[in-house]
Amino acid sequence: MMISLLCLLLLGTCLGSEPVLSEREPDNSDVPENQAPDGKAPNVVFIIADDLGWNDVGYHGSELKSPVLDKLASEGLRLERHYTQPECSTTRASLLTSRYIVRTGLQADVILNGGGMALPLNETLMTQYLKELGYSNYLIGKWHQGGNSWKETPLFRGFDYFYGYLGGQIHYFGHHHAKFGGHDFRKNYRDADGKFHEEILKKESGKYLTKLLTDEAIRVVEEHDQSKPMFLYFSIPNVHSPNQSPKGYNEKYSEGTGVTEFDRKQLAGNLGGLEESVHNLTEALKKSDMWENTMVVFLSDNGGCPEQLMSYGGHSNYPLRSGKTTLFEGALRTPAFVYGPIVDHLRGQESHGTFHVSDWFPTLHSIIKAKTGKTVKLVNPIDGVDNSAMILNNGPTKRTEMLHQLNLGNQAYRMGDYKIIVGDPGQYDGFKKTEGRPDIKIQYDEPEDFLGKLKCTLGLCGSFGDFIVDEDGANVRLYNVIEDPSETYNLAAKKPEIVKEMRARLEKFKEIVMPAQFNGKINAAHFKHNGGIWQPWKDDMEGVEINQRFLTKTEL
Repeated sequence: MMISLLCLLLLGTCLGSEPVLSEREPDNSDVPENQAPDGKAPNVVFIIADDLGWNDVGYHGSELKSPVLDKLASEGLRLERHYTQPECSTTRASLLTSRYIVRTGLQADVILNGGGMALPLNETLMTQYLKELGYSNYLIGKWHQGGNSWKETPLFRGFDYFYGYLGGQIHYFGHHHAKFGGHDFRKNYRDADGKFHEEILKKESGKYLTKLLTDEAIRVVEEHDQSKPMFLYFSIPNVHSPNQSPKGYNEKYSEGTGVTEFDRKQLAGNLGGLEESVHNLTEALKKSDMWENTMVVFLSDNGGCPEQLMSYGGHSNYPLRSGKTTLFEGALRTPAFVYGPIVDHLRGQESHGTFHVSDWFPTLHSIIKAKTGKTVKLVNPIDGVDNSAMILNNGPTKRTEMLHQLNLGNQAYRMGDYKIIVGDPGQYDGFKKTEGRPDIKIQYDEPEDFLGKLKCTLGLCGSFGDFIVDEDGANVRLYNVIEDPSETYNLAAKKPEIVKEMRARLEKFKEIVMPAQFNGKINAAHFKHNGGIWQPWKDDMEGVEINQRFLTKTEL
């Protein structure tokens, strides 16, 4: 067990190991006074923005206005090397399980409504561990971890209350799936007798989704039973497509920015909705009696979508390369900060230690144990590391590697300062720069062969990409993402020994890869077969009563 513990702490993962959190003795010598043992577990609030790009916040130099986020970040600890997964559902799975996504089978596709994919039921989530530690857990907003069966839904995965949507996106006003149609806005809870209830919230159709979710989150804060610590998972839709906001928001929030591009202007309005939501929720927290023992974690689930990537966009990750769904930094490195009394002593500081989204639960566990002495035993091995020293003291990171992806068509892995991408990095490659920002160009070595020199003479250097072909025929890119965060210069040809070492480590990681899940066409799941509602269709709830109500606008 000591070997497993050493691997977890030093490497960030142990293949096939069974680390036990209770064996990690936290070093309390540098714990701030407000986090010293007092028997009170901290209230934890996660605010998860959707598709917010690196260059979509003012404090990263964006032309867009984000004064609320800028202020909170300046009064907290900015996490400037916070990493997620390339897409929405994979980041949430890694956050909730503290595991690399390849362990879950979700590495090859994004979870779609009715597609049959889901976070496996044999995964134990941080919410289930937090319940063991005495927490009440609330999910307001986006779930996106499966809804084929009731057992895949939030109240059967550790949450006590759910108000939001099961899928990946819904219309901000109609509350139907923004691409496929079908209503997906609901409330789940258990009554005093433990009976499960679902209310389909059709009565709210036409109202601004972000305000509904924010108001509900504020109600939860105000009515929470403070005899128990609170975990609030506020997974807000902004600024995911469709870029919708109340009338006048686009003009109001783009005024004075110089933004004229249609998609970027729409994004400004959507960002305005995010700003108002974060402001109102944090103000409610400050007014509550819980505030002095509360920490707020803000993060984006992945990078933004440049318009070249999908049919929607307007986002910018400049100076990071590319965006959502790819394996470049623009998809993986996101805005993030910690705010609240827990980091008052670090006000205005930046952390440049590497932090992966899977690190959050082991980090929180260490903070909880330092205050209460309580701990849990893990059911499954985890890949997250305890980076509480980063959060409490802006100390160094304990993470030395990250597995971004390990799939048939593409792989990406970080070791120290280096990141390797093998295969296809994604469908969009480039930089979405905004007004006043200099161009960033991919750099290429002068070719030695006649054809290569001719291509460069014709201005076609790198016209087929900046990868090199390894001896096994694989396309390989190697970047020093500390010295070259824009990933402009491929070092693979100059550092073959590092390529060899990192590819060998990728081979080792194959030992933990689960078979990939893919979306199928499951007619029974389609909303047209369920009264226009997206809802579970698998009959796996023997002995459990489901009480469902369809609330319309005519009901009080």
